[in-house]
Amino acid sequence: MSRTAAQAAQAAAEWAERAESAYSMASVRRAEGDACTARRGAQSEAVDWHEKAEASELERSIAAEMARMWADVAGVLHLVQEGEPS
Repeated sequence: MSRTAAQAAQAAAEWAERAESAYSMASVRRAEGDACTARRGAQSEAVDWHEKAEASELERSIAAEMARMWADVAGVLHLVQEGEPS
């Protein structure tokens, strides 16, 4: 399936939204882990929250990279659709 520049730009926006969401989740999860530690909760619970935060940070990194890639694709497709050499 070939994509148009607009479709690629939409994919970039969707990946960027996913990156923002993952960033928010990482912050929430890290705070929850810190709260567990502060209230002297089970250490394993705090570790679990921090591991979830790290997973969200990895997801954010991947989503941000995908957003950049789709933005680049959108730019190239736009040039091709306009008939300019890329």
